[in-house]
Amino acid sequence: MRILWTDEALDDLAEIVAYYYAEASQRTAKSVERRIVEQVEGLPPFPERIRKSDRIPGARELVVNRLPYAVFVKLTEDAVVVLNVVHTARKFPA
Repeated sequence: MRILWTDEALDDLAEIVAYYYAEASQRTAKSVERRIVEQVEGLPPFPERIRKSDRIPGARELVVNRLPYAVFVKLTEDAVVVLNVVHTARKFPA
């Protein structure tokens, strides 16, 4: 099973990394990025283990361990499609 990142999800991730780079350090930014990406990459082969989203019909939510972020994904037969990466305090979708 492959992982496909939408442009919107990549933009979300870039904004998160830029925030930590500006507010903390390059090391922190890279660590946050690595944690998010590793948890997404860990979804196959059992992506069904994450909960169904109440916010986006047909999607699932991965709450990133030890970070205040949720990753929204849709599952297809052969892929995990990453839709968004969102701070848990944010009202999403708007």
